[in-house]
Amino acid sequence: MDSPAPIIREATAHDAGALREIYGAGDVELFAHRVTDRATAPGTTHYVAEAEGRVTAAFALTALGRLRPDGKSRLILHEIKLRPNVRGTGIAEHIFAWLATSLGVGTDRELLALASLGQRPSTFDKFGLSESHHVFRWPVREGGEPR
Repeated sequence: MDSPAPIIREATAHDAGALREIYGAGDVELFAHRVTDRATAPGTTHYVAEAEGRVTAAFALTALGRLRPDGKSRLILHEIKLRPNVRGTGIAEHIFAWLATSLGVGTDRELLALASLGQRPSTFDKFGLSESHHVFRWPVREGGEPR
């Protein structure tokens, strides 16, 4: 890990401008609303990684319920966005290390991580993530008409 460890914390409405910069689009007020309104995505918590007083990355974790009585609790990691200038500096590795030490991922909890088709981030290999599920998307169609 090349960069100093960032502070990882829950995103707040004050991070909305930085989130807008990281995503490169969107409305600042909507970002502020989404990170504070738990009804928008129940079970999801949005986080930021902050280094030297600047938000460098954002990600979301969603707790997934398990029916299986002896199954470990499960989280899904998604919405991972890094500022372009910090890619390759170890930020992703710091996030995964934080997941392991702060949330017990890999010991007390199982993690499912989404990646774009055809991509396998090197961090997945470094932390021992293996391919286990295929994700299928049912997109929202314009006009709201179901098939």
